[in-house]
Amino acid sequence: MALFGGDPSRKTRIAGGPAESEKRFKEWLRSQVQDDGMRYYTDTETNSYCYALRVGGARVKGDEGGNLFYCQNALQLADTVEILRSLSEFENVDNEGHGTLSTAIELYRYLLERGEVPLPEAYRIHAPFYMSADAELSETQAAETEKFYFEEYEMKPIQRVYYGAPGTGKSYRVNRLLEEEYPDPEERDAHCKRVIFHPSYTYGEFVGEIKQVTAAEHLTAHIYIAGPFTILLKAAFLNPKEKFFLVIEEINRGNAPAIFGDIFQLLDRGPAGKSSYEVVNPDIGAYFSKDPWMKNIFHTGRIWLPSNFSIIATMNTADDNIFVMDSAFKRRFALSYVPINFDILPESMTREYETFSGSRPLKEVLCVGMDNAVSRLAEKLDREQKLIRNWPTFARLANCAIDEENREARRDHRSEEARIAENKKFGPFFGTEEDLQDRVAFLNKVIFYLKQDVFASSARRMLDSYEELYEKYTRPGADIFELLL
Repeated sequence: MALFGGDPSRKTRIAGGPAESEKRFKEWLRSQVQDDGMRYYTDTETNSYCYALRVGGARVKGDEGGNLFYCQNALQLADTVEILRSLSEFENVDNEGHGTLSTAIELYRYLLERGEVPLPEAYRIHAPFYMSADAELSETQAAETEKFYFEEYEMKPIQRVYYGAPGTGKSYRVNRLLEEEYPDPEERDAHCKRVIFHPSYTYGEFVGEIKQVTAAEHLTAHIYIAGPFTILLKAAFLNPKEKFFLVIEEINRGNAPAIFGDIFQLLDRGPAGKSSYEVVNPDIGAYFSKDPWMKNIFHTGRIWLPSNFSIIATMNTADDNIFVMDSAFKRRFALSYVPINFDILPESMTREYETFSGSRPLKEVLCVGMDNAVSRLAEKLDREQKLIRNWPTFARLANCAIDEENREARRDHRSEEARIAENKKFGPFFGTEEDLQDRVAFLNKVIFYLKQDVFASSARRMLDSYEELYEKYTRPGADIFELLL
């Protein structure tokens, strides 16, 4: 008997195929929120219901068919479920999942009958397993789940580090890749997790750790708190046909080998995209096994990276001195250099803001009576009609000045330490639009960086103290392009 009332003859229909139906069902469950704004159905519960509808019918019938998301109106679903319930295996499969299949069917039926509306309180049902945080499978029930299997689909996962100078657009490139894969923001958020490594970031925060918590009446308990890596990995196992992306920003600002720990072994991938080696991690195995659909596979604690799980990282090469990634770690990632390219800037960051203004024509400031690399580049830009008082021109000339300083250092046989590292150059996104619009903000961020980190040992540029530079170039009419000569 259906848990909800309703008339199965209603013809509310979800357009598209089973993938679209599953997407709409997920979005609908995620939209059910309590008065305090918290979701009524967790991502784990939502993924389990989707998995049950996708494979439950096939397990009951014992063949490849049975994806209930092919039912796109309530009448189709009612007819299909009636056939499934007539089979003795239905009750066995539903019991193995602690009611996950029957609950998923009723929730999906409500969506087909009523449309994408909020669930009234009386209709917010859960599978019995999800009603208790302490639910455990008995040995008998665990044995019954032996029929469950995980089907690995051959995919080409991405395991790549984008590296380059500050502001070259590494995160911008990653975002474009994710947007191309999942244009819808909600779908993108459901399939991607982003973390930032830093010196105090730990394995426990990234993968998971057991913490002591205090419950009601001052009772204490130790529970496993899964980190973003483990949460996303579970979603990937529950949805083997969908791609999932773990994004690690600033991977070399944290101690990557320590943060990955035993997970490091999983980074070796085979031709089909799956980890070449498994590791035994009892904590992750136990966390996965709390879900009745996963206990059969992970109760031994053996885990691996499936082919639908990608890891994309960014690395600021100016930060190499924080934590150097060893060769063994780098070998497991494809490395992609992100060159300096000002053509990717939005129009709003190429405008001639007041910050770059001056009383004389820019060609006169940079070229008249001058014969150096900066003046020669300025003449070239002038011929190309690109000598404009804006951020791309300033940054290109500043980068040219860095190259000139290094050529002079090599000519004079100065030590390597006396030279300016190439990764000190400006990338297009080093400054923000707000920095460009305000002269004081530009001085505090860009000019201070040039003085303290780039030309600190220069014998010809920015010889005055920063206090003197600040006082001079905050005055009306001061031309900041003079600093590059």
